[in-house]
Amino acid sequence: MSEYLLTGVATLDEALDRIVNTFPERKALVFGGTEVSFRELGQRVHALAAGLQELGLAKGERVALVLPNCFEFVYAFFGVGKAGGTIVPISPMLREAELAHILSDAEVAMAIVAPEVWGNEILGTVQRLMPELPHLRQVILHGEAQGSEALSLAEVLASGEGKTVQGIAQPDDLFGLIYTSGTTGTPKGAMHTQRTMLVPILAAERLRQALFDRPSVGQMARMARTMARSAGRFLRHAGKPQTLLSPSPFHALAGYGAMLNAIMFGFRFVIVERFHPVRVLELVEKERVNVLIGAPTMFQMMMSVPDFDEYDLSSLLYCTLSLAPCPPPLVQQVRERFGCPTMISFGATETSGPALITRMDDPEAMQIWSVGRVTADAKVKVVDDAHRELPPGQVGELACHMDSIMLGYYKAPEATAQAIDPDGWYYTGDLASIDDKGYVRIVGRKKDMIIRGGQNIFPAEIETFLQTHPKVQLSAVVGVPDPLGGESVWAFVVPKPHTTLSPQEVLDHCRGKIAPFKVPAEVRIVAELPMTPTAKVQKFRLRETAIAELEAKGLSLPGKEFLMGVGE
Repeated sequence: MSEYLLTGVATLDEALDRIVNTFPERKALVFGGTEVSFRELGQRVHALAAGLQELGLAKGERVALVLPNCFEFVYAFFGVGKAGGTIVPISPMLREAELAHILSDAEVAMAIVAPEVWGNEILGTVQRLMPELPHLRQVILHGEAQGSEALSLAEVLASGEGKTVQGIAQPDDLFGLIYTSGTTGTPKGAMHTQRTMLVPILAAERLRQALFDRPSVGQMARMARTMARSAGRFLRHAGKPQTLLSPSPFHALAGYGAMLNAIMFGFRFVIVERFHPVRVLELVEKERVNVLIGAPTMFQMMMSVPDFDEYDLSSLLYCTLSLAPCPPPLVQQVRERFGCPTMISFGATETSGPALITRMDDPEAMQIWSVGRVTADAKVKVVDDAHRELPPGQVGELACHMDSIMLGYYKAPEATAQAIDPDGWYYTGDLASIDDKGYVRIVGRKKDMIIRGGQNIFPAEIETFLQTHPKVQLSAVVGVPDPLGGESVWAFVVPKPHTTLSPQEVLDHCRGKIAPFKVPAEVRIVAELPMTPTAKVQKFRLRETAIAELEAKGLSLPGKEFLMGVGE
């Protein structure tokens, strides 16, 4: 075997074949008590690809995947590309208008759908929309629906068994239209090729081997100082296959990225249909999970489970927190309560994989207070509004340059030009600083920045502070139009279970500890925050709530139109 398992591969199709042929009998996927080997995975991907070609799928045609996390999503994820098509993963929780927008925008030719997911009807909705979608000619049903005559996915798989797949995917073929999460407005389709999807995996393979499979003596020494209770586990697992679990939905980067990395490392991946804190903890214990990946809010909810300490989490080697800025107090809490080190990664739908990541040989303070340094294929810089690079320590917009950056947004040249410059730098919209050693700290979103009386306020800073209150579980801070100061600070706070929290307690916690202009003008105690399926807070909905409340009081709000449309 070569130094790197995936040396020489140019497409995801080739990479999967390499892994299947190397580890045919090793377990690849676990779901609902059933396991699938790499050999079985390869066979079903091939059968689905052949079946789609028999249905007339042409090279480059779009296939929507409107499915929960399941075996079949994985088969389709690889199978569509093997057949020469382009995947369009779509959240199964979208409502009719949202679903219609993506199906129309992506010019979807085929759709693989569940009949319904968690009470949201999908099959009937897609069938109703078909007359308005001239490109959509075939709906394929995963599961059963009473009275439906739709072609079943099982039939497509059966029709392709033993058949030859015509054609092989090329590196620059469009692999997927991956739509943004909708945290700030209308989703846009990021165009990713076979090449841009594969690059982060190759970079991760090199990092994994350097850190976990063949670490240097110096790395081991630095890692030992931060591993504490889990040092022995690392030694026992060095160079061995691991079991990964990510409860994030497969239609989004955090979900399919974790799934892809597990498969391409030849590891065992535990599929969770839907995030529930108790279910995830149960699976970590039952399946002896080594790596747990999720959003900060997911870890917060797991630690809020009343009998959290009763679960056996001793198999965990490390936890990876991704998707959203992670308050340092939360990182420290995860390290203590899960009993293992943490890694923090930073990436976006547009980058296909992480641009920044903390490493276990980093100084412990940087593992907690930063999102790490660049990955192997990335460069980053912090710039001002004119895109001029700023010196270390200054806050500006984070830009990154990677081989895995999207080609652009589908049918959106203006949005593409705003996001990617002619030199290939992608401007993330995140506000950050870089120190003289290359460690990056995220302080918030550029469009989330609040300007109050001429002072710049970064919501992430206040959110981090609010979550030091012993009764606060989650918080979100937004800017709301204000006739006097331009914008005022509103804080939406979710208390920990079985606690009572008042707005005054939150304000008392702030006063005298943070600058007066950062203290929220209004605090609202809420049962939950509006979130995307990937556990990102939809701040534009919080702004809408605040603005509606103020308008109901008859207040005139200058700048409302801008703030209501932030990020759209």
